[in-house]
Amino acid sequence: MSDDLAALAGAAYIYGFPLIFDVRQVVRFTRDGVGSVPPAPFNSFSHASSLAGPEDRFVSINNDTIYSIAQVDVSAGPVLLRVPDAAGRYYVLQFVDVWTNNFAYVGRRATGTSTGSFLLVPPGWHAAAPGDVQVIEFPVYVGSIVGRWACDGPPTCPLCGNCNRGCLSSRTRARERRWASPPLQPYPPS
Repeated sequence: MSDDLAALAGAAYIYGFPLIFDVRQVVRFTRDGVGSVPPAPFNSFSHASSLAGPEDRFVSINNDTIYSIAQVDVSAGPVLLRVPDAAGRYYVLQFVDVWTNNFAYVGRRATGTSTGSFLLVPPGWHAAAPGDVQVIEFPVYVGSIVGRWACDGPPTCPLCGNCNRGCLSSRTRARERRWASPPLQPYPPS
């Protein structure tokens, strides 16, 4: 193998591995879940109901955090994310593209802890967002939202559970609405 070909093969592996690995994780989340976070279809959150333990295997899990995960597909159009009032409690929703790049954050440090609405849009989307809805443009059509809700231990876990019930809504054809709770409503309304 020539040096140029070997260098090209090495670069292809370094560039392509994150994509292949992350797409496998996306499928894993929708099919199997991860630790205490059950599986959920695209454009639907899945929420842990307890603190992470040794059986939870995903990057580096915190044991003072309740996790929420959603796999988001904006290829059919915008998806509306509604975040409930967290009443000052620390939380963050980390947006990660399929190349494992962080491209947006919603949460205490970035947007505050009040109720909020965010329109998740595909690359190049140029329509106006309704009212006071903030737009988050996805760099690619598929991404993940990893939610972390601070928890001071088992007694405060129910409080976190009330906060992490965000809702994703998307415009889909009726036959595609097989997603688990929270129930989805079309966006924009038909």
